[in-house]
Amino acid sequence: MAKRALVTGSSSGIGFAYSKYLMNEGWELDLVSKNKNRSQKSELILNYQNAEFHNVDLSKKESIADIVANFKTPDLIIANAGIAINGAIGQLNEIEKNDAYYLMCGGVIDLIEGFVPKMIEKGSGRIVIISSIGAITAMPKSSIYSSIKSGIYAYGKSISSELKHKGINVTVSLPGYVRTSAHRRAGLNHLETKIPKWMWISPETVVKETEKASRNGKTEIIPGIIYRITKPFLKFQSAINIWQSMTKRNQ
Repeated sequence: MAKRALVTGSSSGIGFAYSKYLMNEGWELDLVSKNKNRSQKSELILNYQNAEFHNVDLSKKESIADIVANFKTPDLIIANAGIAINGAIGQLNEIEKNDAYYLMCGGVIDLIEGFVPKMIEKGSGRIVIISSIGAITAMPKSSIYSSIKSGIYAYGKSISSELKHKGINVTVSLPGYVRTSAHRRAGLNHLETKIPKWMWISPETVVKETEKASRNGKTEIIPGIIYRITKPFLKFQSAINIWQSMTKRNQ
């Protein structure tokens, strides 16, 4: 019997790459994304009869409740939905902050906690949370994004120790700069020229390394060897200054 995966943010970037990977592995898929046009495009590209496509706004609490109530219990949850948000302190309004928080943290918690009792009943399962290197390396003008990603990172690490003995493995992935359209949609096009090529990794690399870590029962993975090498140095102010200069928008 084929196993079933639930992938959020499935129509582009890491989510689409994960959907394609699982399709090639023969999984049954529930693919969730907000953007109808991107969802329809991904459906045409995948052309996979064992996938169900759902257009859902995951920044709304009622949407998560509907998924938990009506979707089949997954064997694997890929909590990937997210947006790139950037702004100095006070620049983002309350709606933007609240929607971003629920989409990338509060809603992820509600989704996981809605399905975990059912997964425990089955006696097995895996959960993958896509956080960000920003969770452990906060940069100027990323205070909201980094704090959200830090929150879900801490949550994932905590529940991993709680659920492991119940047959459920939780892995948190902390990607750095990934070549997706998310930066352009957020108006951060300058990053594509400011960030050195060697700092960018592909969505496929994120998926391959994250899935390997998840299947091996690891709690945390930083995809991309360059990020694993540089992680120890990111605590130093000099490294933060260099990173800040590379990501600064030209005026």
